[in-house]
Amino acid sequence: MDEGAAAIWAAGIGVGGVVVTAAAGWFSSIRTGRAQVDAALAGVNAQAEVQRQEAVWQARRDAYASFLGQIEVMKRAIAHMQATAGMYEEGLGRSGADLTAAKEAMARTFEVLWFRESALRLSVDTDEADRAEALMVLARRAMEHAEDFADAAWSAQRGPYEPGRRLDAAMRELHGGVLEWTRTARRNLEGGAQATD
Repeated sequence: MDEGAAAIWAAGIGVGGVVVTAAAGWFSSIRTGRAQVDAALAGVNAQAEVQRQEAVWQARRDAYASFLGQIEVMKRAIAHMQATAGMYEEGLGRSGADLTAAKEAMARTFEVLWFRESALRLSVDTDEADRAEALMVLARRAMEHAEDFADAAWSAQRGPYEPGRRLDAAMRELHGGVLEWTRTARRNLEGGAQATD
């Protein structure tokens, strides 16, 4: 083999080596790039999941707070009805318009409570929703006893003492139910906050 042929063979082998090395580098960079993209996507997905969990927790907290706040408004509306009817029981009431207004306000408050309970059902599991519904039953019962007390105080056909006692008992039961529901809600939210960390 003469020198010219050897040089051509050497150049061909050199070019082949460069091409093979370049191809290996190119495939390696693609693989490394894919790994980097996969790692970046995994990081973004993990961050999105944490943000989703935080958003779910916040929605639950807001639903709990809204429902609990409305329960407290309901208790005040019932107490207002009881105080207004108590004026009639003492002979201090006059036209009945204040009783009618208190009844209407109490009914509107319960309607808002019903909507809040419905919204709560969207954010909690079935057991929590059932506990909220049980609290609604207690609120409804207290409201009905307040209406009975007001009717008895207004009509004076029967002594308002028995309806008043039933109302007091219903309010104590509602208060106890609210305390228990609040403890459960707090535990559920604390568990949810830990799950998002």
